[in-house]
Amino acid sequence: MIAAIMRISRAALVVVSVLVTAHGFAAEQPNNASGSVTINGQATALHHAYARYDAQDKSTRVLITDRALDATMLAEESSGEFSGEKPSFRELSKRGEAAGIELFINGENEVETVEVFSKAFGMPTPTSGRKFWYEPSKLSTGWIGGHSRSKGAQEFFKLVWEYDVTFLAIIGKNGFEIPTKAYDPHQTVLLPAGGGEEGAAYLAFRRSIDARDGKAMLGAMTASMKSAVGKEMSSSPLTESALGSWAFMQSMPAGKVEVVGGVRDADGTTLELRKTLTGGGSKIFGTAKLVKEQGVWKIDADNWR
Repeated sequence: MIAAIMRISRAALVVVSVLVTAHGFAAEQPNNASGSVTINGQATALHHAYARYDAQDKSTRVLITDRALDATMLAEESSGEFSGEKPSFRELSKRGEAAGIELFINGENEVETVEVFSKAFGMPTPTSGRKFWYEPSKLSTGWIGGHSRSKGAQEFFKLVWEYDVTFLAIIGKNGFEIPTKAYDPHQTVLLPAGGGEEGAAYLAFRRSIDARDGKAMLGAMTASMKSAVGKEMSSSPLTESALGSWAFMQSMPAGKVEVVGGVRDADGTTLELRKTLTGGGSKIFGTAKLVKEQGVWKIDADNWR
């Protein structure tokens, strides 16, 4: 995703002409987000992303909406002060005329909280906890982007909701800013559950871990990963014996590993992983990076948290 979004930054510069509709929405901003928020089975497509850094809680907030917002709405959302001269974004969301989510991303690039804007909720409603997945893109200073989704359906009283978005946004210095660069969803590919070809390669690698098949593991790893594992296991070069010990640590705790989805770009593929632990059904989550070497997908990193 890194290279793809940087290509967007170079190639998709546009001059934004802000036209305001009767409801006060900015009508001609470029789309810089793609995805949806789904509430009780009804999906709303999201197209626009705005970001700002909050020095008070040291988080970057990303507001992703179904339509463009004008400068006044963004200033009100940034300050938390509403003039009442015209409807705010959150007021219109209560009426069912707008919808969106706000991601609160901490310094470790984790989505700690997601706030939902929807008529179904009545008022902006936050949910916190290790319930959200986020794979950030490495962009130049002042930008934020990536792919984020809920790890599973979230429940709020009788409401069941989830989201899945990809976005690119300028981080506003003094609040949410109107973007000046467009997002092209064709620059990246979001993989379905199972992860396609890359998912199959990763699950084969996991089977070799469970079987303690050192030869198969070595054949599935990039040179970079072999070097990292060898350093971790104090084995240079990495031997099958040391790899067997490493494999034992990677298989604990025991459970079933699934590929939930992923993102593919010119630099490789990042898979979203889920392990359901044996005996009890608790879940842990992780990511794996795969790159192609001589036409074959190989494992470059395997991280669980």
